[in-house]
Amino acid sequence: MRATLRELGLSLGRMRPGPSDTILDVPGFRVGHVSLVEGEGPLRVGEGPVRTGVTVIAPPDHPPWTGAVHVINGFGKTAGLMQVAEIGTLEHPILLTNTLGVGAVLDGYLTLVRDGVTGEVGPLRNVVVAECNDGFLNDLWGLHVRPQHVRAALMDLSAGSLQQGAVGAGTGMAGFGHKGGIGSASRVLASGHVVAALVLLNCGRPEELLFHGARVLASGDEHTPDGSIIMVLAADTGLDAWDLTRVARRATHGLARTGAVSAPGSGDVVVAVDVGEPGRTGDRRLDECFQAAAEVVEEAVWNALLTAETTTGQDGHVLYALDVDRVVRAARAG
Repeated sequence: MRATLRELGLSLGRMRPGPSDTILDVPGFRVGHVSLVEGEGPLRVGEGPVRTGVTVIAPPDHPPWTGAVHVINGFGKTAGLMQVAEIGTLEHPILLTNTLGVGAVLDGYLTLVRDGVTGEVGPLRNVVVAECNDGFLNDLWGLHVRPQHVRAALMDLSAGSLQQGAVGAGTGMAGFGHKGGIGSASRVLASGHVVAALVLLNCGRPEELLFHGARVLASGDEHTPDGSIIMVLAADTGLDAWDLTRVARRATHGLARTGAVSAPGSGDVVVAVDVGEPGRTGDRRLDECFQAAAEVVEEAVWNALLTAETTTGQDGHVLYALDVDRVVRAARAG
C-alpha cells in the first residue's frame, strides 16, 4: 500500500490537518466506493477491459445542507449542479463516476430514493452526479457502471477510514500523466471547525507538476487526453451559501499550486457542502476557510497521486504510479 504525503513525512501549507487528514474529519461524513476491475488486453466494447467505479460522499443525516458550486472549466457532463448553484442547498450525497456512467448512477440512486432504501423523505430529488473520463484505461463505451453499483457503494459507506488512490470512481483515472484517482485532506480552523476536500483527479500533464513551486520532472504518459478534476469541499463552519461559494472559488488556488492549468477539454468543478449550524461568519474565520480550501485541494491532489498504484487497462495502456523519489527530491529543492 502506497503512502500519503504526510505518511512520507512531507507537508504542504501552514494549517494543522485533522486526525485522519481526510474528509472524514468533518463530523458525520462517510465515503463509500465500488471498484469495477475486469479483463485485460485488447479493447472489446461491451466486454472490457473494465477499470471504473462509483464513489459516494455522504454528509450526515437530515438534509438539506448548505451547498455551492464553482466551475473553473465547464467541459463536463455532470447532473444537478445548476440547482445547487441557484438555490444554495444540497439534498443528497454526492456521487462520482465516469463520464458515460452519470445516467446509470442517477437512475440507480433515484430508484433507491423511490423505494425508500435511502431513508429520505419529502420531495427532495436534486441529485448531484459528477464525472471524469477514464477512457484511457477503461472500456468507456461498454457502459459498465450500472444502477446496482450505486447500492454497492452506499453499502460501503464508512466513517472509519478512507481508501485513496485507484479506487471507486478513481479506478481508471489519470493524473499528470500518471495514475490518478481519489485523494483527500483536511484542515482544522482555530475554532475547531474543519474544512476538507476529496478530489477525483484526472487532469494535468507530466511537465506541469509542481511541489512547493519546484518542478517534479515526472516522466508520465504524455498521450493521455485532456482530463478533469472534481473537487468536493466539505465543512462544518456554518457558512451561508454565498460565503461557501466564495470558499469554493479558492479551490482554484490549490489546484493551480500543483501546476494544473485547466486544459480546454477539462471539466474542473468544485462542489462544496457545509453541514454546520448557520451563523455569522467573521472576516477572520472566512480568511481561514479560504486558506484551508486552497491547502486541502492541493494536498488532496498529491494524495491521489501518491496512493494510486500502477494500473494497466484497455489495449495495454499503462498509467504508472508516480515515482515517490522524484517528489522527495522536488520537496527538498523547494
